[in-house]
Amino acid sequence: MTTGIFYVKVKEDLKKAFRDFFPHMSSNYISMAKLFDPETVYPVLAVEKVTVFTKDGDEVDSARFLVPTENSNFIWIQSELFMFYGVERPTSGEKIKG
Repeated sequence: MTTGIFYVKVKEDLKKAFRDFFPHMSSNYISMAKLFDPETVYPVLAVEKVTVFTKDGDEVDSARFLVPTENSNFIWIQSELFMFYGVERPTSGEKIKG
């Protein structure tokens, strides 16, 4: 298996993302999106599989990404907040964190 960094951006429509997946999760995840600039591309440094328990006690498989934030910290955050950008480091036209 080969591993490497890939790049993501915050989803353009977080309310739709919340409706599609986050009914199983706390609405606090939407507020955590403020840690990220929607115009910036972020490198994903690690991926962790997680199991989320719904209000009804059901299990939902998900993943968390380790990404740098705008305040120069690192955070594990639900992957559903992001959309895939690519595997190549952007060279121009995009702000890149890190």
